[in-house]
Amino acid sequence: MTDAFNTITWEEAQREFSLHLQASRAAKTVRFYEVQLLGVARWAQANDIPLTSFGKRHLDRFLAERIKLGRKPITLRHDALCTKVFFAWCAKNDLIERSNLAEYEVRNAPKPMKYMPTDEDMAKLLPATLDYWNPEKNPDSRFQSPTRRIFHRDRNYAILIGLLDTAARIGEMLNLKVEDYRVSERAITIRESKGREPRFIPVSSEWAKTLATWLKIRSKLMAGQPKDEGWLFITEYGTRMDEGRFLKVLKNTLQWVELSDQITLHSLRRYSLNRLAKFNLLAAQQIAGHKETKTTLIYTKLDPDFIREAHASVAVVKNIMGSKREERRKRLI
Repeated sequence: MTDAFNTITWEEAQREFSLHLQASRAAKTVRFYEVQLLGVARWAQANDIPLTSFGKRHLDRFLAERIKLGRKPITLRHDALCTKVFFAWCAKNDLIERSNLAEYEVRNAPKPMKYMPTDEDMAKLLPATLDYWNPEKNPDSRFQSPTRRIFHRDRNYAILIGLLDTAARIGEMLNLKVEDYRVSERAITIRESKGREPRFIPVSSEWAKTLATWLKIRSKLMAGQPKDEGWLFITEYGTRMDEGRFLKVLKNTLQWVELSDQITLHSLRRYSLNRLAKFNLLAAQQIAGHKETKTTLIYTKLDPDFIREAHASVAVVKNIMGSKREERRKRLI
């Protein structure tokens, strides 16, 4: 059995691990592991370190060289985590006798400050998404035909409202099919998600109205087309709207309306979940598709005004003193 362990190569083990990921994880996750592990494997092979001999000292040496190349702490953490997970899987599936990284401690990376959009930011961004395609407010848009302006305006606005209304990830939003929106129930079903479990999310009257406008445009555009793949949000060619294209839409709008470039697609999700969690944490967890409440709490930022309002509404001391005064009055009577 030991001889069999010694013959396994980096390429063979990576191929088996990749097949396992393809069968059980999302495509994005598969790609993430493949990219991270490729760097480790190339370094090990360049230094004549076989898979079965790779240990904690080797991983430290690899990370030290990555630091010299200017890699960020979060990248180093991802390198270490992926390598440790890979070796644990190899040991569990009898590709190696044991993982030499089983007791390796992965260092935490400093957490950068994440920008939380304000109510003022959102109040400015929403109308700007419409005004961006208005020639009277954005003269550059006059070079586009009225049909194109209406198409991009109403589609982009519907996506943005949807992201804020549902706190969905951009990939989840753009993976929606027309059939996933149930008009009579005013709800959507997200079938493909990070947690690999479909979830039901209610649709507000505001987003329902926006979707109704967009669906009329979509229906008119796709009428008579030989093929309709059913994507809720489409490009001018009738194909699925992709994440990179909408990110460009957001960046262009932010720049045009002079809002912070720290507002990202994910910060829109953070903004919505923060608002939801402060109202009802369990509802926010369900809408977000998180398996654990502590994950939802990561998105929550309790600003001073909210804390002050909560403190005033509970009024612990006031209620205690008030109840004592009531008791005193009763005794006097």
